[in-house]
Amino acid sequence: RGQTAVRTLREWRAYRIMTKAAVAKALDVHPSTYANMEKRPEGVSIKDANQLAQIFGCEIGEINFFE
Repeated sequence: RGQTAVRTLREWRAYRIMTKAAVAKALDVHPSTYANMEKRPEGVSIKDANQLAQIFGCEIGEINFFE
């Protein structure tokens, strides 16, 4: 399998052409909650990180939570 880039939450969202609201809905959180995850990715829980990887169709290690 090809090497996939490590991207931030914002970069993954843009890559998948999703709005913040769409990601929030998929994650079942308020849009402002997801917006805060993009601003402070180091605070994202393991549970949410796993869900985000599923939403973006990537491995958890391909998301940079430490901008």
